[in-house]
Amino acid sequence: MRSGDTPNPTGLAGAHESPWSLHYPYWIPCMALSQCPSRQRARHRDGISLAWGLVGAADFVAVAGEIARLVGLLDDDSTEIAEDAKAELISIGSKAVQPLAAAVGSLDRSGQLSAIEVFEQVGDSAAGPALIDLLGSEHETVRDWSAWAIATLGIREAVPTLREAYLQQRRSADGPDASEAVAIRHALTVLGARREVLPPLTASLRTPAGSIERAWPSARLADVVNDLADHDQAVLYFQLWAVTDDGTFWHGHERLDEPLDFGQPWRQVVENARESTLVEVAFVVPRPNLFATMEWINRADLS
Repeated sequence: MRSGDTPNPTGLAGAHESPWSLHYPYWIPCMALSQCPSRQRARHRDGISLAWGLVGAADFVAVAGEIARLVGLLDDDSTEIAEDAKAELISIGSKAVQPLAAAVGSLDRSGQLSAIEVFEQVGDSAAGPALIDLLGSEHETVRDWSAWAIATLGIREAVPTLREAYLQQRRSADGPDASEAVAIRHALTVLGARREVLPPLTASLRTPAGSIERAWPSARLADVVNDLADHDQAVLYFQLWAVTDDGTFWHGHERLDEPLDFGQPWRQVVENARESTLVEVAFVVPRPNLFATMEWINRADLS
């Protein structure tokens, strides 16, 4: 999953700023856009989102001005006002993408994050150049969210910039388990520029779980960890999710918090990752409604 650079402290999916797909290892969606309170307010107000289809050429200037006003409100100090503006822009759809893309570089961090949400929710690839530019942001979370949005929108021309961004991330003090690194690898994989190694047993055990598209039963977690390690994959971490009638919820588990030494020979990295992950798995009490998402890398991800 998105809420800055830290895990969801509530454990409740969707308790962060806004509804997103599973973009970080921490987040999952719990509500559709139409259920978002700010979205409902926007839909029931007199405004551009209610009458866009009726706008004619004579009203173009007024409409352009309204879009510009909404873009500016993405930076508002009031979260409610910023959320309402974001919902209005989403409801306008593709017609808001180019004006927003032209202005996104002048927004602050929170405004840029809201803009990325608009781009992804609208689903218009015209946002591609702006998202590619945001991969060079000084803010890690902006780079992170941009990579996820690029993957969602299928912006293949972003591949060279994504590769450069990954190299920059590898040169930083953050490890390959950092949120930005995860997002960039995901984007490269989705765009066909990275091959994910998915061993047969691991592939056979994957299953949808609530709002999560790909997860593994908690009862088979140790089998998946061993299967990945046996196929030369280093498991970086796993996250647990409880699926109930009320939604999908993050479920904490015991962690060793011992960072892997990626300067060691690769096979040693794999075995160290196996050992530490299996220790954490030993504390998990399997349940039929408890599932895990996992992040792993291969040797090529460190080259």
